Amino acid sequence: MKITGLKSHTAPTALLTLMLALLVSVSFSATSKATTIVSPGFDTSVEGNSNNVYPFGLATAGVDSQRYQQVYNASDFGSLTGPLLITQIAFRPDAVFGTAFSSTLPNIRIDLSTTTAAADGLSLTFANNVGLNDTVVFSGALALSSAFTGPAFGPKDFDIVINLTSPFLYDSTQGNLLMDVRNFGGGSTTFFDAQATLGDAVSRVSSQFLGVDVPTGEPDRFVVSLGLVTRFSGETQSVPDSISWWVGDAALFGVMLISLIQRRRQLFR
Repeated sequence: MKITGLKSHTAPTALLTLMLALLVSVSFSATSKATTIVSPGFDTSVEGNSNNVYPFGLATAGVDSQRYQQVYNASDFGSLTGPLLITQIAFRPDAVFGTAFSSTLPNIRIDLSTTTAAADGLSLTFANNVGLNDTVVFSGALALSSAFTGPAFGPKDFDIVINLTSPFLYDSTQGNLLMDVRNFGGGSTTFFDAQATLGDAVSRVSSQFLGVDVPTGEPDRFVVSLGLVTRFSGETQSVPDSISWWVGDAALFGVMLISLIQRRRQLFR
């Protein structure tokens, strides 16, 4: 009788425990959604007002190597419903000075991090701009190309694509996004579309002609607050409110029910 009673109490308890585990699992699971964000946001479907070859097409500027940092303000990611797992970065050729091209840059390293530095406020000391969650998202030879497709007067398609070998989880509520590029071997591309507007969501600092290994950069000599128009692609993760509330209530009920069964077992032992 004792063994039979134990089995009868253990079975429903185990079942409820399993159900509770599943409910808690669902409550913390997220719905993923393919997402793209363009920064500066107002250039999503409009040609930027400038262009540049830094930091990828250095041969055009007569530069052998370079370190380049560009910041994107969190405000440009305000439409997201949760953190963005960035898996791809893309650029587009400038409509006026850009051309179709295909080349392989010999040695590129790209880091992403969440930073407290903001557009038009980057430090010339590179280390001061890097966030605590700095992550190497690409390293090695980088094949880039563009078919130079899109409207004649722009904007051209975002077909200069970099697929990250290590995705980066960016939470815009924690700060701005920093792209940190080290180009160790120069290379040729084309002119990229860019925006040079004081007060917008992007700006940059680079070592310009000083090489990749210097600790500090230099301000732009001829433009103010320039940054490449950039598209970030990945997946956002969020838990719908309609699921969260009932899963939470069900989990609480499960805890209470298991507690009641366990108390009854204690009484009948």
